[in-house]
Amino acid sequence: MRKTLSSLTLALALASGQAFADQATLASLQAAGVALTEAQAQAVAAAEGEALAEAIASVVAANPEAAASIVAAAVAAAPAQAAAITAAAVAAAPAQAAAITTAAVKAAPAQAAAITAAAVKAAPAQATSIASAAESAAPEQAAAIQSAASNAASDNSSAVASNSGSNSGATSSSVPSGSGGGGGSSTASPN
Repeated sequence: MRKTLSSLTLALALASGQAFADQATLASLQAAGVALTEAQAQAVAAAEGEALAEAIASVVAANPEAAASIVAAAVAAAPAQAAAITAAAVAAAPAQAAAITTAAVKAAPAQAAAITAAAVKAAPAQATSIASAAESAAPEQAAAIQSAASNAASDNSSAVASNSGSNSGATSSSVPSGSGGGGGSSTASPN
């Protein structure tokens, strides 16, 4: 009986940790002065894991001029979700990509490279401005930021090249094409 009670208590404590984190995100948004509708507040409070990034993205989409403050508050409250929040926010308001990246990196500087990569993947056309914004926010991580931005941009261009049906540029990529490799022959090897 004690084991069962202890297990239930532990499970409840672990499950409520995420709920407290999402309540903290809601409180952080409200403390930052972000105007939320009742539905947005409920969505943020109820969100778990990646759903939190989606909830933040909907708030950003509804209020793109406040995207930087929204992301800064959300990342400060849920730093483990920094890259996911940034990617979702940039996808929701691509014109604000640099400001969103700056806010996220300032809120979670240890994750500057992951944040930059996520932002570049969400808005590849703005890779240069995103990388510059991240470097300005965390200059001590400039090399990691540039590397992350470059890798994310090349991942995007490899995906575009392989999805377009054209082989130009795809052969220089180190990313497998997913076609199974080989020399183009459809016969199986006897080995």
